[in-house]
Amino acid sequence: MKGFLKNIPKKSNNLGLFWEKYSYIKYHENFLKSNDEKKKGDLAYKLLADMKIDENVLKLLKKRREQVVKNSNVLFDDVVELKSRLLVGSGNPAPTEVGMTFSRNYGVPVIPASAIKGCFSHYLKEILEEDGEKLIDKETFRYLFGEDLNKNSEENIRGSLIFLDAIPITLEFGLDIVNNHFQPYYMQKEHPPNDWYNPVPVTFLVVEKGKFRFTILIDEERNEGLNNETKEKLRNAFRDMLETYGIGAKTNYGYGRFKKNSQ
Repeated sequence: MKGFLKNIPKKSNNLGLFWEKYSYIKYHENFLKSNDEKKKGDLAYKLLADMKIDENVLKLLKKRREQVVKNSNVLFDDVVELKSRLLVGSGNPAPTEVGMTFSRNYGVPVIPASAIKGCFSHYLKEILEEDGEKLIDKETFRYLFGEDLNKNSEENIRGSLIFLDAIPITLEFGLDIVNNHFQPYYMQKEHPPNDWYNPVPVTFLVVEKGKFRFTILIDEERNEGLNNETKEKLRNAFRDMLETYGIGAKTNYGYGRFKKNSQ
């Protein structure tokens, strides 16, 4: 088995591939001693040292995004800086028990388009419920996202907004720790939750700081449905969402917040 492992690559310029596959091979001894919590903690620090972003990949991503924006109807396209840590895809399989979302092709952390769309639509729904139709009305929401808020699914249509993955412009990784105080209870239900259990720290990878480029496009065939005033309101609302609500995991603990001012 050890001879077989020696012949398998243990590094890759694609950090997503390394994170999801090669790290298990490179640090297989850490996983064989799964009961040794110190070994697990050490693994996170080893992985952090390995996670170096290839600047050429970031340049390639930026160039491709520029080409898309140049040939599209753009509602929002800006670089926004993190003001707190970011963790997206915490439930994904990972060597440190807490996952992260990487671009499959480019191997860098991204914020998936589906996550951005879900956060923004939820944010606008809450505004409609709390403030009425001051920002947008229900018909405009249906035009944007395709969902009929009157709960009539037969009236759902294809939304006019096209969300792209948020891509990193600059990025630094870091580590955080969560302490599991009731591991015996979570592992075996016959153990009641009590304060006499030893806490089990789980060290995991996060985006410590960085800047991400968010891009929202408008369907070419349906561009006439939004006036300039509504577009500006939506841009401001999107910035407000990133600043106050955040995006990704652990937002209740301050994660995923961005500065309102771009660049």
